[in-house]
Amino acid sequence: MLKFLHPELQKFIGFKLYRYRFLFTYILIGFASICAELIIFRSFSGIITPLPAKITGVIAGILLAFFLNVRFNFKVPSPKRRRAFLLFSGISVFSLLLNIIFNRLLANMKISYEISRLAASGSLFYIGYILHRRFSFHSWKQVGVAIYAHGVEDIKSIWEKIQAFSDFIHVDIVDSTFNKKAPDPALYRLEAVRAYWPQKEIQVHIMSRTPSLWLDKVLPHSDLILIHHETDENTRGLIEKIRAAHKKPGIACLLSSNLEEIKTFLPLIDEIMLLCIPSPGESGQKFDVKALDLIEQINSWPGRQRISLCIDGGVNERIIHLLQVEKVISGSSVLNNENPVRQIMRLQTSSQYEEL
Repeated sequence: MLKFLHPELQKFIGFKLYRYRFLFTYILIGFASICAELIIFRSFSGIITPLPAKITGVIAGILLAFFLNVRFNFKVPSPKRRRAFLLFSGISVFSLLLNIIFNRLLANMKISYEISRLAASGSLFYIGYILHRRFSFHSWKQVGVAIYAHGVEDIKSIWEKIQAFSDFIHVDIVDSTFNKKAPDPALYRLEAVRAYWPQKEIQVHIMSRTPSLWLDKVLPHSDLILIHHETDENTRGLIEKIRAAHKKPGIACLLSSNLEEIKTFLPLIDEIMLLCIPSPGESGQKFDVKALDLIEQINSWPGRQRISLCIDGGVNERIIHLLQVEKVISGSSVLNNENPVRQIMRLQTSSQYEEL
């Protein structure tokens, strides 16, 4: 769409549209919903009294705005949509009350309902946006980049490739109890990861049958720690230790994991991560479509709405739109791409960035 412009101007405009994509889309959706509300009001005003016509229009506008934001803007996963709708409705009613107050101030100026409604909405929309972004749509899909803590990858080089575009950083720790070919973990690299991305969530995935050997060194430099249920240690005790250190605990699942056993830990954890590849601990594998059924199964669990579901392994721009989850992790798809930042944007926007 911007190809007729100078390359540097293309890059500048494309980046700004990307950076403020939620806000720009929210504005367009808000304008469309207000127009729909006013059209419905005008259509019904000759049939029913003005108040019911206004209420009908407002309800239709709220429903349209919610649907478009969830489907095309924030892409809230289905398990979180009920909560998002309740919050969205409540905030929208609050915004409407502010609009009514504003409208009454404009009424003395003898301005039509349609014009005063547009003026009030335009003046107060940013308050609504901040509230919706903070509460209604906080579960939008995030993209993290995977880094292996084995002393081989150059952390500085990865920073230069992706900078701060990733929503979070995912660090994989693999030892020989989990993968016999794995080199010894270089946990000192976690400190470097934290130094390069101080404002990002650092989540660490410990692939080990004895995670307690690594836990004390991981805790100071991480925000969320994922362990496997398939270990030689007490999973509940490990979760409690992570929680006691004021970090978020999570469970990592294999395609072969017993989900009914994982389900018992749901009240204790903040996140479930599903590995969607046949050989965990190795980069560059293809996404296993069997994971889609497992995602659907996890999403149907009672209590699912209070945790995040994260997907790791084989995720690319052709697959991400199929995933009803809060977080996805990509390694080789981003780091091996000729333009890693653009690839992150593709994943974050489900390839819509390519249309800019």
